[in-house]
Amino acid sequence: AGRQCTSPTALRRAAMLSARRDALGLAKEHVSQDIRMKWKSAFAAFDLKHTGVIGAEELASVMRSMKMIPKPGEVEAMIASVDHDGDSAVSYEEFEMMMVSGGRQKSHGGLGVGFSHIVERHIKMHDVAKLVSCECTSFVDSFCREHVAEYMDLPHPDEKFEHKPAWYDTYKKFCEEAELTMQNVLVLWGVAAQKNFDADFLENVEDSNLLDGFLKLTDYEPFLARMRAYVQSQQTGMPVMDGDMPMHLPRPMTPHSCQKTQQRLSELDQELASLDSRRNKLLAERRRLIGCEVEPITTSCLKHELEARRWKEDVGLD
Repeated sequence: AGRQCTSPTALRRAAMLSARRDALGLAKEHVSQDIRMKWKSAFAAFDLKHTGVIGAEELASVMRSMKMIPKPGEVEAMIASVDHDGDSAVSYEEFEMMMVSGGRQKSHGGLGVGFSHIVERHIKMHDVAKLVSCECTSFVDSFCREHVAEYMDLPHPDEKFEHKPAWYDTYKKFCEEAELTMQNVLVLWGVAAQKNFDADFLENVEDSNLLDGFLKLTDYEPFLARMRAYVQSQQTGMPVMDGDMPMHLPRPMTPHSCQKTQQRLSELDQELASLDSRRNKLLAERRRLIGCEVEPITTSCLKHELEARRWKEDVGLD
């Protein structure tokens, strides 16, 4: 009496689940530490209630923030497909199993498992935001180094001085080339087309403040302050220091699961960056000569979009 009977079907299902969990556990050991750290960060971003599990309400909320509108029952079905203990939520262990299994299916032409495709999109946009920021930082560093000689007589900001027309002319060149750089890099990473920006990309840029320093330089006074930092670096031999924006960093590798493909992508990125830089200079000069200067469409729209999103958060309209 009191003994619990388990059906043969339930036993077979439990045995299959255990075997699958063991197989995925072994596969997980071959996943790099960097990717697993990204999974952990993504899980925390999806675990909105900080309960250690992801429920249907949280997943639906994340999807809506990414402008992905779930169909009725879709979220519950995605949760159920990877919920092995039947609690209608996804623990971190189940989350990792989903990501490993999803990666294996995608490598064989599948569409992923559960909501792994949503997690991958979240991770991708975070990486893309950092890569876009690095591209912009590299442009600023290259431009400032090229033109620092024109600002060697720029006085200390506490001193009164008259602005030279040549300083402003170089600043206008910077704005033109910055606009073309921003247009190119956003198209390169597939997150924008001039005035329209990927919502998840915007969210990552907004949360991380990655592009704030770059966009600030499209105003004259912050640009002069940046050039002054490069002048001081030339005079003292000390590296350029700026709290608002990181200095030049090595170009990061484009993330990819295949090392050979990642290396080739890096080579292509380096060559494209060199070509884009030269093309931007030539295009900006040509536009000036024909009296059709480059308008700051993308940079102004991106700056306005970020300001609007932050204002909505501040006043509780998000």
